[in-house]
This record gives sequence, structure tokens and C-alpha cells, in this order.
Amino acid sequence: MTAITPFDIHDIVHIRGVDHPESIGVGPDGTAYTTGTGCQVYRLDLETNQGHQFSSTEARCLGTAVDAAGNLYAAHTAGDVLKITPDGEVSVYAAPAGDEGFLCTNYPAFDRQGRMYLSDSGDWSGELNGRIYRIEPGGGEAIPWYPDPVDTPNAIALDADETHLYFVETFGSAIARIPILEDGSAGELERVVHMPRHIPDGITFDTEGRLWIACHRPDAIYVFDLESRLLTLFAEDWMGEALRGPTDVTFVGPNRDILLAASLDNLVVHRFDNTGAVGLPLNHPEIP
Repeated sequence: MTAITPFDIHDIVHIRGVDHPESIGVGPDGTAYTTGTGCQVYRLDLETNQGHQFSSTEARCLGTAVDAAGNLYAAHTAGDVLKITPDGEVSVYAAPAGDEGFLCTNYPAFDRQGRMYLSDSGDWSGELNGRIYRIEPGGGEAIPWYPDPVDTPNAIALDADETHLYFVETFGSAIARIPILEDGSAGELERVVHMPRHIPDGITFDTEGRLWIACHRPDAIYVFDLESRLLTLFAEDWMGEALRGPTDVTFVGPNRDILLAASLDNLVVHRFDNTGAVGLPLNHPEIP
């Protein structure tokens, strides 16, 4: 397994032209997307390291996922999931079933069949009222998938064989996982790493099965080896200058060898080249 060495924060490149980006979505060709606190939707140009707005929404969007046609799906804080075409057209893709609405729609992820898993972080009050939902291919109703409330679920990711859904428990300072059983139902929740005095926010997998973890506080990115249980510091900036408030992390580019980290506290996306790792290909299903 390739060793992870600390990254020199002076080598971080800043992608500009974005407004306090919270998450990073990646398309099938490696194109990167993010959203801004002013309801902007951006496509990131990795050649010029600039963000370009191509759409906007009625309320702020958080996490995003992309299908095979390049449509962006965004967790919309107004209480639904949006579909945004490459031309910027916006429509509602999914909403909660029944009368009970979402509290804080946060992060979507697709499996190979086109089912979407979605985190709802709850009301951020400290009460255990977050939820994990699932939406069938084509959109429509979001149905609670894991039966119990969970602690501020944030970014989510599926492992390579789609046997587990991993998610960030932001106020729980932990990363947890839930088995995806053969019949599609949820198994028993397990916490895989606890990070006291940290506020984890974003996660992604590399091709060697390691979890990359963006921590909003302190300003740091870690790599967790699930086999050895070793947590390695990849980048940290206690001054918050080169690396500030990372809230999501993922690999982009044609070869998935460029690491990007969103910066909710800044007007940039952080770019890391030559990390020594390659991102696990994300699922980009054909959505009817």
C-alpha cells in the first residue's frame, strides 16, 4: 500500500471565483462542481483554476452528486433534492414522503443501480434527529432507510463493493458506517473512527480503500486506513491561511489524481496535486 506523507501546505493551489464553497461534486469525466452560500452553482475549470457560475437556486445547496449525463443533484436546504442540467436548468428530483419534511438536506450519493442515499443532518441543536434516506432511480419520494435517528449525518460515501454506507457524524466527531444488506435494507450502525476535539465534515475513498477526511475544525485533512486502523495527518494549517475550514474532499480530474477540498470559510477551493493517491471512481448511473 502506498504510504501517505504530509503535504506541504505551501504547495496548495487555490481555485478562485467561488463563494464559500461547502462541497465538491465530480462528474464521470472528472469535472468538478461546487455551490456557494449565495445559492450559486459552479463548474470548476482545472486548467485555469477558476470557478464559473452556470446556475443558481432558490436556497443554498450543500452536497452534490453527478449522473452519467453530467446532471448535478444537489441537497437543497429549502427541503428537497434538485436536479441541475449541464445547461443550468433546475428541477425538483426528490422530496420527503408524507408530511414530515427534511430538517437539513445535506449530502447525496448514488449506487451503481441509480439509487440515491441522502443525509439529513437534523436541526443542529444537539438533539439526535438526523436521518439517512434512500431514493429510488428516477427520483420521487425520499424514504427513511436507516430506521433510527443518527448524530448530525453529513457527507456520505459508499465503499468499492457497496457493502457499506459511510457517513460523517459531525457533532459526534466520528465516522460511522451502516451495512447495506442483500435485500437493500440497513444493518447495524458501527463507528469506525472517533476523532475527539475535531469537527469532521467531508469524506471520500481512494483506490486503496482508505478514507480521506476533511475536518472543518481544526483546519486539517486526515487519511484513515480501515485495515490498520491508522489515522494519518495529511495536511494541517493551524493559522488557517493556506488551508482554511475544509468541509468536503474528493478526487477529480480525468485520472482522479487531483484532490480538492472545499473551504466554507474562504472564497476558494483548495487543490492538492501529487498526493500519492488516486480516488475511488464514483458511481455515475444512467438516471431515467
